[in-house]
Amino acid sequence: MCGINGIVRFSENVLEEEIKKMNDTIRHRGPDDEGVCIFNTENYSIGLGHVRLAILDLSEKGHQPMGYNIENDKIIYRDDELYKADIIIVYNGEVYNYLELKERYNLETETGTDTEIILKLYNKLGYDCVKEFNGMWAFCIYDKRKNILFCSRDRLGVKPFYYYWDENEFVFSSELKGILSVKKINKKENINKEAVELYFALGFIPSPYCIYKNTFKLEARQNLIFDLNKKEIKKYYYWELPKYNPIYDKEKLIEEGKKLLYDAVKIRMRSDVPVGAFLSGGLDSSTVVGVMREFTDLKKLHTFSIGFEGKYDETPYIKIVVDYFKTNHHHYYFKEEDFEKLIDKYSWIYDEPFGDYSGFPTYKVSEMAKQFVTVVLSGDGGDEIFGGYLNHVNGYRMDFIRKLPKILRILGSKLPVKKNLNGIVNLYLLKEAFRLSLINPEKFYAESIKEEAIRPEIYKKWTTEKMKYCLIKGDNKLGESMRIFDLLYNTLPDNFLVKVDRSSMANALEVRSPFLDYRFAEFSQKIPTEWKIDLFKTKKLMREIIKDILPEEIVNRGKQGFTPPLADWILKEKYLNEIFEKVEILKEIDYELYRFFKEKVFKNKEQSLYRNYLIRLFLFIKWWERWIDMVKLSK
Repeated sequence: MCGINGIVRFSENVLEEEIKKMNDTIRHRGPDDEGVCIFNTENYSIGLGHVRLAILDLSEKGHQPMGYNIENDKIIYRDDELYKADIIIVYNGEVYNYLELKERYNLETETGTDTEIILKLYNKLGYDCVKEFNGMWAFCIYDKRKNILFCSRDRLGVKPFYYYWDENEFVFSSELKGILSVKKINKKENINKEAVELYFALGFIPSPYCIYKNTFKLEARQNLIFDLNKKEIKKYYYWELPKYNPIYDKEKLIEEGKKLLYDAVKIRMRSDVPVGAFLSGGLDSSTVVGVMREFTDLKKLHTFSIGFEGKYDETPYIKIVVDYFKTNHHHYYFKEEDFEKLIDKYSWIYDEPFGDYSGFPTYKVSEMAKQFVTVVLSGDGGDEIFGGYLNHVNGYRMDFIRKLPKILRILGSKLPVKKNLNGIVNLYLLKEAFRLSLINPEKFYAESIKEEAIRPEIYKKWTTEKMKYCLIKGDNKLGESMRIFDLLYNTLPDNFLVKVDRSSMANALEVRSPFLDYRFAEFSQKIPTEWKIDLFKTKKLMREIIKDILPEEIVNRGKQGFTPPLADWILKEKYLNEIFEKVEILKEIDYELYRFFKEKVFKNKEQSLYRNYLIRLFLFIKWWERWIDMVKLSK
């Protein structure tokens, strides 16, 4: 895993010092090595930079930028010889099936890296090479022959790719702070209002939006082709999720699921450095550890977990798994003082507003893991593949209600009962279910919550557009489509995966997630909805697939999120006073949002919905103080 940087300029030359400055800014992603190259042509100047975290082929042959001289079939890994190359790459990620690709395409190789495989397959297959890759990646290939940049991001958006474009200058980096080191765009007048509104509505900023104007995130499963002669950028999706096409053969699905699970874990254990695993005591991470025993000695396997006090503590479940597998386990109790110490660092790690506060303990467990290993496997993605969230169950229930006669649903939606935002079970929930069943499924997220929530027009537009696609892929079933929405847009690419990438890479730790193998995403479309979830249960088929791998207590346990009691910590008086005082920041950015906080959120701060908004505002304020009020590009 690494960090990538680059600048293309049409008016003046790119300086080596600029690329080095970008590298220095994201050096935490790759402390083992650094590379820089500059190419000046008649029409443009281009600089590429790379910082390396050595995982495969730890020798100098893994150095980047890496080039390929096609005529001589020669890989070039020295910066001062890259002028001989026809194509040059800077690449962050892992293509796990690189050995299979080497064999399938009969490739002669000089290094032990997957980087070389990418270059040679690009030469053979062009832009379609990414269709052959099984892994996580964000890369940029400069093709001198064609005068193009070819940039790509993996299918599920595990690896990040930010870019700035103003018709004269194209700047890209693995992290936004890399761009900010050479483009001082982090000013109040450059704030993207739509991105701010999306942040407060969602808790994150979805691709392609970015907090600054003229700055974007390449979307998951996208290729970007930059024609340097024409100064034209074209983007397209190179992968589509298959349509929902259920197979009603449970034995066949269980067999296929097991085979895929073992292979996904196996290829993610390819490494020339030590590999460990995160272990929360939940179904997904425990499954990954259980499968790892087929490929390693568990007594030597380092596993890592975080515990919280009181009702948030999963330590008893973690102990069950550790006692069962007897791994070399490391555990840490995350306390309020840890949170307070990390507040400033959090706003440096997340250089764009980010509202998932479980990033605090994720950073801490990554910091602990780095003391023992360089790579860890995680359970991320299991919920999105197998149907693990309550909203998937609620969507499934809604599919049943939608089958009732419309007149009955209309009458039910008019039940004379009062609302209760704290979600206590009462007749209001039944009334709401009838109301929601009358909504056009495409507008489910846009219209499901009324005046009490932040629902700006950009949020309605974004969710409606994405749900339309998910309904097509989910055969118009709401439960299935909501799962797909989480998989492709909501919980993963710019949300949970941002948390995992930034928290781990801030510690130079690589995280690999077997459930994020794209074959699992395709496999999920074969599983009948009722075999994923029912009116009360989640992950039904997954539990059958892994019942021989884990202790029964883990197989049958319910879902618990990786969340500290941080809401209680933030909403203590000292932080609340700060929030009340500094909400003025919003006044010039979005006056309607400012009014919403003053008139609704602050007056109803005990309600769970508004507590979440207060936390997002707190983290936004901390981001603002770091990146707008007083710029600091170092830790």
